[in-house]
Amino acid sequence: MTMKSFVSKHKEGAVLVILMIGLGAALAFYSGETAPFKASNAPSAGPETLKTFQGYSELRAFVDQNAQSAQEYSARSGLSFFGPPVELGAIATPAMEFGASSIVSSSPASQLSEGFTGTNVQVQGVDEPDIVKTDGTHLFVSTSSTVSIIEAYPPSSTSITSSISLQGGRILGIEVSENRLMVINQRISNSTYMDFLLYNISDVSSPSLLGNTSIAGNYVAARLSEGYFYAIVQQPLYEFDSSGKAVSSLPTILEDGRASVLLPSSVYYTSNGDQVIYYTIVLSVSMKNWEPSAVCVLSGPSSNVYVSSQNIYVVYSNYRIFYADGIPGDVFTGGLISPASVRFESENSTIFRASYSSGSVRVEAVGSVPGTVLNQFSMDEYNGYFRVATSRFVNLGSSGAQSDDDVYVLGENMSQISALQNIAPGENIYAVRFVGEMGYVVTFEQIDPLFAISFKDVSHPVILSALKTTGFSDYLQPLWGGGYLIGVGKDAMPSSEGDFAWYLGLKVSLYRIFGNGSSSEVARLLIGDRGTDSPVLSDHLAFTFDPQNNLTVIPVLLAKVSDSETSNSGGTGYESVSPPPYGNYVWQGVYVIRVSQSGFSVLGNVSQYPSSGNYGDSPVENLDISRSVIIGDYLYTISAGEVMVSVLSNFSTVARVTLPLT
Repeated sequence: MTMKSFVSKHKEGAVLVILMIGLGAALAFYSGETAPFKASNAPSAGPETLKTFQGYSELRAFVDQNAQSAQEYSARSGLSFFGPPVELGAIATPAMEFGASSIVSSSPASQLSEGFTGTNVQVQGVDEPDIVKTDGTHLFVSTSSTVSIIEAYPPSSTSITSSISLQGGRILGIEVSENRLMVINQRISNSTYMDFLLYNISDVSSPSLLGNTSIAGNYVAARLSEGYFYAIVQQPLYEFDSSGKAVSSLPTILEDGRASVLLPSSVYYTSNGDQVIYYTIVLSVSMKNWEPSAVCVLSGPSSNVYVSSQNIYVVYSNYRIFYADGIPGDVFTGGLISPASVRFESENSTIFRASYSSGSVRVEAVGSVPGTVLNQFSMDEYNGYFRVATSRFVNLGSSGAQSDDDVYVLGENMSQISALQNIAPGENIYAVRFVGEMGYVVTFEQIDPLFAISFKDVSHPVILSALKTTGFSDYLQPLWGGGYLIGVGKDAMPSSEGDFAWYLGLKVSLYRIFGNGSSSEVARLLIGDRGTDSPVLSDHLAFTFDPQNNLTVIPVLLAKVSDSETSNSGGTGYESVSPPPYGNYVWQGVYVIRVSQSGFSVLGNVSQYPSSGNYGDSPVENLDISRSVIIGDYLYTISAGEVMVSVLSNFSTVARVTLPLT
């Protein structure tokens, strides 16, 4: 686990290390009185053995063992793996069986059509759910519990055609494909349910429901590929009742309100002794004909998923905390624990690979790598190999612990092919992007090294260069075949008071990577003062790039300090003040930037807020732009409150549509 996982990047200073396990209440605190966990001097990745269950009794026995272990752990340590009880409606015997079909071959598909921008995805041909979708003529916009279908082009006809309202829920994302609309809806009452609702939108004025599948649990991720929708949901293996007893359940799916249980032969697990607390369910649905099917893996909590054109990779961390009063034979700890040895152990990340095609999913392999994975961009598939960047803590004895960063190459069976270790000792990974045979890793402590790594020989990856610049990038966007990168992050000023830096305003960098692997920062665009923010820093879906016109659109919350204080554009300069002052929020909207091989030029900006007065003075609070779409010569900006259409040539407003409040 990286230091970044423990501490918000935007809070500089002392570090309080808090480790969270599961969904909520399992907390353990690191202090100088406890021994730091130990990491191997030469960690390595490796495959593990996959198994399935022969029958429901075997599955139930395995889950009961984990539930009993968690119950004892909770009773003796005062900690638990879950927060409030999750009522799954445990089923002793299956009401009906929910199966999965066999696998067939697949090929990648094109993602975008000409004339409009689509969702900014990691892998071309593999779409990602978002709150806004377009087919070039319509906009599909989800706000809270409503999906609005908007006639968008031409702008003169912009209006809401129809809407779908799901009361009592919260829409997390949508997908659109060939006259079909998939809505991902979360319902929370005494328990959490994920609803996947498919609508026929052949007549956009009158959407009709084709199917509804519900899974009790938590949404992890979803993808759309070649007309099939794949969703990953984590359903707890057990719940704690009011007396503290752990009650186990079987993996259950509701199909149009009817309960079904997955076949034991489609439930996979490893016998590595780690505590498992979830059924990680991979649901597949045909966008044309519905036809749902599912498989699942017993796992720990996960939030990171990478999907190539043929494989789904789900990663979860195996945290080991010795914090119990001697529980012999415990599945979680693996043996007797002494109260005097409360400490952390090193953590690994388990990754399972499931192949998919035409709606069929099959779990193929599982393995583990040392450390933890930052996000989906830390993973990649290239020429049949899987690449992953991780961060892990290393025991420094009396000096404490530090974070080290590694990159591993795994084969199809998740065995280690090669590794680059200790890339930036003491620094944290902030961004990763793999492009063809190259990989780029951004680490940061006081300055930003951009490492360029060649995987031309996958058995011997090589660091070709390490470009050092001030600040850091949270997101990297490849351009023009990968010879250039846009980096979006923060500018920073190294502190004279310790090994850290003060974050300043938003920084947009253009990097060039030469044929020999060396790199340079061609240009940088600094926006605002300290406190300036953008959703792109944590959500790549907020980034828009139009390759036809080389335009990027970035949402910005602009902070500026007063003239009497220090600022980027005036005053006495940041270097004279420590810490530099935060600015006041004065504006929110999008910057429209043209990108060329020589740098950036700001063409203009668009805000949905009134031009008179500052952002903080506006009586309206729901016009923060979070998404943008370019259709033809027009820019469509979307907030929770409205869709606004602007002419790209002069940014004049030509249409506005008010969105429903719910």
